[in-house]
Amino acid sequence: MPVTPSTIYQQGIDKQRILITGQGRSVIASLVRHVLDQYNRKYDFISNRPTDNFKLTEAPVLIVEASESPELLEYKHHIAILSHSDLKDGSKSALTRIMDATPKSGILIYAELDPEIKALATRERADVQAIPFKTYAHEIQNGKTILITSTQEKFPIALSGDANLQYVSAAKEVLKRIGITSGQFYRALSTFQIN
Repeated sequence: MPVTPSTIYQQGIDKQRILITGQGRSVIASLVRHVLDQYNRKYDFISNRPTDNFKLTEAPVLIVEASESPELLEYKHHIAILSHSDLKDGSKSALTRIMDATPKSGILIYAELDPEIKALATRERADVQAIPFKTYAHEIQNGKTILITSTQEKFPIALSGDANLQYVSAAKEVLKRIGITSGQFYRALSTFQIN
């Protein structure tokens, strides 16, 4: 039997399902996975379509990184991260359906600086929390990016550019919802390398 989003949902019905979509999905997913790996947190991960040999583990979290498409609805996400999107070729309709499918007490984490995404994400939805992300506070010292926390601590990282610093904010928001503290996040992020 082929592995489909629907069969994965059925097998992983007890998992917390996190959907990452939009143009920054690969960077966000890499950041989230790196931090979880640093603390030996178990998760399952799918990029785009599941392969026929994909198997779920006993991990409590399923992370799905994929472009906007109607089949993403079949994962029945609890948390969706919506980064920048060009919203062409029906992706706006697919993205709207994904947001509207967020369950009660679900979470939408969206790119605040993308006006179209913001407009879609902040529409009234019963008991769904919409959380914006934007460019993380930072400074540049000797060509190196330094994150500045809300308590004014500074952490050098191997990422640069406004888009990547927005993706850092998105990763931090979702990781906070699955039990990673700010301190853990910054320590792990300081070891993140761009592949």
